[in-house]
Amino acid sequence: MIVTPENMSFDNKKFSMILYGSPGVGKTTLALSAPDPVLIDFDRGMSRVKSQHRKPAIFCSTYEEVLRDLDSPDMKNFQTVVVDTGGSFITFLQDWAMRSDPKVNRQKNGAISLKGFGAVKQEFIRFTNYVKDTLDKNLIYVFHSQEQSDKDGNATQRLMCEGAAKNIVWTPCDFGGYVQMIGNQRVICFTPDQEYFAKGCHGIVGQIPVPELGPTTPNDFITKIFEQAKANIAAESEAYAPIKEQYDRVMETARVMIEKITDADSALQVMTDIQALDHASTSKKECSKMIKDKAASIGLKYSPAVKRFIEISKKEG
Repeated sequence: MIVTPENMSFDNKKFSMILYGSPGVGKTTLALSAPDPVLIDFDRGMSRVKSQHRKPAIFCSTYEEVLRDLDSPDMKNFQTVVVDTGGSFITFLQDWAMRSDPKVNRQKNGAISLKGFGAVKQEFIRFTNYVKDTLDKNLIYVFHSQEQSDKDGNATQRLMCEGAAKNIVWTPCDFGGYVQMIGNQRVICFTPDQEYFAKGCHGIVGQIPVPELGPTTPNDFITKIFEQAKANIAAESEAYAPIKEQYDRVMETARVMIEKITDADSALQVMTDIQALDHASTSKKECSKMIKDKAASIGLKYSPAVKRFIEISKKEG
């Protein structure tokens, strides 16, 4: 189904996010502040979340169990899938890959093979797309961070994750938040810095303080982040509406004018008239292409040398 911009709605848009930081900084509790979450507890970390902030969880021994639970009718009750942690998820995928095809994915010493890592990478991508696109859920990957130093000795924070997944996980994510303590204030950082990588979009950028949770404080920080992102998308669409209306008017006028091209003289006149229109967005470029195509259809091309339309030679044709 083709949807025109003026009829597009992002009220039900789903987001993907990475949350990472050092152990104990509160990443899991923060992830559970997303809309209606279910947590896949690969890391056995739900017990460390205070009881008032716990949410439904999938406890599993194998990756196959997770897939069965995701296909359960109960999944309709949740808007967000939290993977805790991404690093432990990779470990589960390695076990799955070696059991699925031990001859190819497992080395003689019991370690995963190079082809096994490839299988893990492909399944990680498939899983991500399945949750986001097929299940239509928000998806949050929680990772521990680890400090790495470059050749100059500068320390940076990176995802603690084995294999190639850490190189692909950022690409499909809307947000990447580094969680840290600055003084006594916990913050989540959505703008990259020399000390850490981060990712923001839809107006969610910079360092955002995370409120301290009390016994009766609602745990809804990420829910509010997603709501603000949707509001920013809507505001951007509203601001673009007048430009879109002008673009539509110009393009409709141009189409009518271009239909009147029958020869070199009419082509030149139409080109001149269309250039004088009050263009918006990409209308000028698109109209030039339409004129060129129309002229070519009747055996003409524009010559900048003589500033007129001329016949296309048989050799060129």
